[in-house]
Amino acid sequence: MVDAFKQLIQLVQQRYKSHRDGLRPTVYEILHDADHLSVFWLTGKNESGNKSFQWDDAILLTAFKRDLFAVDRICLEIQLKDGENIEVDEHMKGWDSLVQKLPEYLPGCKSFDEWYEVVALPAFELNETRIFERVA
Repeated sequence: MVDAFKQLIQLVQQRYKSHRDGLRPTVYEILHDADHLSVFWLTGKNESGNKSFQWDDAILLTAFKRDLFAVDRICLEIQLKDGENIEVDEHMKGWDSLVQKLPEYLPGCKSFDEWYEVVALPAFELNETRIFERVA
């Protein structure tokens, strides 16, 4: 009886590990040009989606840091005219080119070099910083 129980436990552990290893995290990609930004995603269950907006609709960009317990993640929250917010972060494909191009897309936006250290340091603090605000 004890051996059968041990075998059952091992089988459950193997199935759980197989299930866990088979799942992949959601993958995000940021595409952008002088007119718009789009964020595309594909979940571990093959569900996809996207959000897009025109740069003319962006009224506020805020850079901040999320404390993920052992590490931090640099993020940008983009507030749109219609009240919707879109968040992108440094782990998304396309992040590096986006943060370099923002001052071209949004005249008056702070450059990456101007805001990165303010947000990144000190570690594990929110360090919320407005990098662009459209004046009405």
